[in-house]
Amino acid sequence: MIHSLAYKADFAQTVTRFAAWWEGDLLDRPPVTVRVTPSRPYQGPPANHATERARWLDVEYVVDAAIATMEQRDYVGDTFPIFWPNVGPEISATPYGCELTYTADTSWSTPVVQRCADWQQILTRTPDFTNLYWQTVERMTDYALARCDGRYIVGLSDLHGNYDILAALRDPMQLCIDLMDCPALVRQAGRHVAQGFVAGFERLYAKVRAAGFGTTTWLPFYHEGPAYVPSCDFWCMLSPQMAQEMILPDLLVEMAPMERTIFHLDGPQALRHLDLLLDLPQLNAIQWVYGAGRGPAARWIAVYQRILRAGKSVQLLARDPADALAVLAETGTRGVWVTVEEPFASVEEAAHFVDHDIGGLRR
Repeated sequence: MIHSLAYKADFAQTVTRFAAWWEGDLLDRPPVTVRVTPSRPYQGPPANHATERARWLDVEYVVDAAIATMEQRDYVGDTFPIFWPNVGPEISATPYGCELTYTADTSWSTPVVQRCADWQQILTRTPDFTNLYWQTVERMTDYALARCDGRYIVGLSDLHGNYDILAALRDPMQLCIDLMDCPALVRQAGRHVAQGFVAGFERLYAKVRAAGFGTTTWLPFYHEGPAYVPSCDFWCMLSPQMAQEMILPDLLVEMAPMERTIFHLDGPQALRHLDLLLDLPQLNAIQWVYGAGRGPAARWIAVYQRILRAGKSVQLLARDPADALAVLAETGTRGVWVTVEEPFASVEEAAHFVDHDIGGLRR
């Protein structure tokens, strides 16, 4: 396995800190990921594409631009250089026939399920990983691996699963209606796409594993084996009982091939499902995302404490250094991965926060 990177010589220490964090343990200090305002100019290719779609799907441009951006940055604490291929959050729906529409910042799917009976057609489809969007992700992965030369880690794409795939295939509101009108078909479709999610995950993981990498993605953790971020944004619209009956079984299917998992729990409405997650022995950690306008993290200390008391690790998304320290004063540092969203002005300021402010805390 790769333990040293040209852009981050001390990467081996980050690997061991995350290994302890996954287990709810602590070495010299918790993992800390921070951003530093770039001190070097961008020297990558210009974006001169005719359309946003062309830019998103231009494999060499996307990878070359990402490498140039990595070269601008400094990697303090446990921040490390990552390229992860991305054509938008609904990539996992494309093997079932969805097309994607692009803007400057994101993409969305065109639903292919127009009525309840159409779920039967989804059940007959073997996931088609030869579609344009999925193949673009695989080509980005291959090209990034070919260009890596020991400089950065190549991660996995943003793979939403289970009922988020169903919502992309249908429409979230219509999917809610289908849960009442044809629940048996929806349940079968949920299991079908969860198995497709696993197949897609394993395709991408096989590529990075063969190159000597462990796993990372849009969420910049690290694990030397298979790991990912199970999630379900759609379940904010469901009761705890329906989530347990309909969604949980498919989440477990998706988590089965993974050695480590951190659940992406997004928004206050998702907190109704926290107890369900805390009861899962397969789940190692939770990323609690309180959302824009609902911070700082210190408002949610009770949530972090609840997660930690249940024996799960947590990612703390702090607004700034003071916010991070306020939470850690109440939770301690064991089992906490600290992420500060406000960029530091210099490497020196970031290093002081990591080594002195965090490194000097009680455990």
